[in-house]
Amino acid sequence: MLKKLIIPIIILVLAIAFFKLMIATKDKSPEIIINEHVWRVEQDKVLKQSLSPVVTLYGKVETSELLNAAAPAPCQVAAVLVKEGEHIEKGQLMLSLDPGDFKPPFMQARAKVNELRALIKSDQLRHEINLESLKNEKKLLHLSEKALSRAVKVKKQNLGSVSETEQAMQQVEKQRLSYNQMQFSVNEHQIRQEQLEARLMQAEADLNKTRLALDRSQIVAPFSGVVAKVNVAQGDRVNANEKLLSFYSTEHLEIRAKLPMKLLAEIQQSLSMKQALTGEAGNGSRSVAIRLDRLSGEARASGVDAIFSIEDELTQFRIGAIVVVRLQRPVHDNMIKVPYQAMYGSERLYQIKDNRLQAVTVKTIGEYYFYDATQREQGNKEPELLIESDELKSGDTILTTHLPNAYSGLKVDAFFKEKAKENVMGAASKSISESISE
Repeated sequence: MLKKLIIPIIILVLAIAFFKLMIATKDKSPEIIINEHVWRVEQDKVLKQSLSPVVTLYGKVETSELLNAAAPAPCQVAAVLVKEGEHIEKGQLMLSLDPGDFKPPFMQARAKVNELRALIKSDQLRHEINLESLKNEKKLLHLSEKALSRAVKVKKQNLGSVSETEQAMQQVEKQRLSYNQMQFSVNEHQIRQEQLEARLMQAEADLNKTRLALDRSQIVAPFSGVVAKVNVAQGDRVNANEKLLSFYSTEHLEIRAKLPMKLLAEIQQSLSMKQALTGEAGNGSRSVAIRLDRLSGEARASGVDAIFSIEDELTQFRIGAIVVVRLQRPVHDNMIKVPYQAMYGSERLYQIKDNRLQAVTVKTIGEYYFYDATQREQGNKEPELLIESDELKSGDTILTTHLPNAYSGLKVDAFFKEKAKENVMGAASKSISESISE
């Protein structure tokens, strides 16, 4: 029984020993070492400075001098001398209405004025005659009263008859009536003069109205500008106050753009302090210098209209054109310029410390453009962002390559873009020199 147990045990011990021997003598595979991936990225240094943020707006070109010429009365169009979009010089005749529709009313009004002026002169002459007649009537009244007095005395002395006395009294009453009528005519002179002068003023007003209509039958440009639209053609019959054409001055063009409410307090403060806020406006082909002139008196939930004056003397803008306005806001301190690709969202970027990324929270203030004021050209073609952050200081380095998988702690191999360009240019120059020497 014991022998039967010993043999299996010996076999099991030998098997275990053989297994351990096989494991101890097998070939060892090399250890796999996983190296951390290092991302080669661009970096830039932080520089805090005082800069002007730029706000981008979309505006519409308008004008403060837009003339809409209308027909002064029902008439016929005699000639149209301009075309839509044509440049017009001051004093140039643009459209002519038929004078035959305006001259007859003008002549009638002038005749009425002449008639009333003649009536006033006639009444004045009549008044002068009435004054002389009044003196004579007064003398005759005085004489008739004396005759009555004599007749009464003669009758009292029984030397005259009753009929003679009654005739004398009748003559006095007739003369007194004639005197009173003449006195009334003299007193009425001032009233008649006022009535005639009132009628004359009305007639002169009608004359001026018809003269103005006659003058306005010839549409002459009061200033230099561009014809916006022509509404009629030669031979058309138009009604009073019907629009004929419209044109505007290119010297008084303005741009109206909606300013966000969040910037209203800042802009109003700058305007109240007489600070000039300038910028650029462009339509894709060219840009012009602009200046914030004023704010609209009416505000809406979307913002307030800002009105910009165009500083350039000559511009190819047309009213109604949509332009991109870049307004330079007041200067802010401790601003940091960063490219758009450095931002992750609107309030995060990465600082590089010991070749590893570290997330930093920032506040976006606005865009930044550099313009060459003498050349009216944009200095840097790509806009940058202006941010502020208490976690960054001048001299710190930040990530400017946009990594989709960026996170805090990611290891990077950072380089400055300008130095990389210098290295490439230096290597190229060296290779060219060596090839020339060979």
